[in-house]
Amino acid sequence: MKNEFVETDNTGKFNKICGDLESPASLIGHSMAVVTGKAGHGKTEAAKHYAVNSTAVYIPPMVGRSLPAVLREIAFELAKVRPTRGEICELVIGEEMRKDRRLVIIDEADLLATKVLEGLRNVNERYACPILLIGEEELRGQIASRRRLADRIRCSMEFGPVTRLDVAFFFSKAFSLTPDKDVCVAVQRYGKGTWRRVLKFAIAAEQAMQASGVTDITTELAAIVIKGLEKDEHGR
Repeated sequence: MKNEFVETDNTGKFNKICGDLESPASLIGHSMAVVTGKAGHGKTEAAKHYAVNSTAVYIPPMVGRSLPAVLREIAFELAKVRPTRGEICELVIGEEMRKDRRLVIIDEADLLATKVLEGLRNVNERYACPILLIGEEELRGQIASRRRLADRIRCSMEFGPVTRLDVAFFFSKAFSLTPDKDVCVAVQRYGKGTWRRVLKFAIAAEQAMQASGVTDITTELAAIVIKGLEKDEHGR
């Protein structure tokens, strides 16, 4: 199995939001956005992939951290320095934005305190620093509860579950195969909308193919693999 990033409808929309925030046009109005979705839908991988292939910086989950800690991490990703004081971190961020305006992507923002999100809003407004907040569905309610924060969101997106077409495209990229429609439906159903479970199936299917010497994922093989995975999951 090849390690391939799968371009989907979700990632296409995600990339467009990132591009819009980075555009000079976002200097007019507000340049914050929100992407939400259930765990496993692919938000984090989309964010990492975009950051690696652009000038954007990706801030990994900082569960329960204070505003100075988050600002320190942003300053480090932008300028490779970690000032102790939050106000100095802000000055670093402002200077970096003046030199080269770059998108800051913050993962699992739903696990940050609302006052931290308010602090990020201030950084966005004061230094024209474009910020994309990523989180599970609770993030929307958290933002909606603060009018000043909600009013600053330029756009939002729901990162949807894995589709049958996503599964088919994944196998074409990772395995150079074109599995039967019924196989894709079965894998999508087993995946429950998440890439984690799709990948779990793919690893088990590859092992089964190697053990049996076959070069395709048939409906029968898929059924056997899924049955084995579900048996393991339920401890039977």
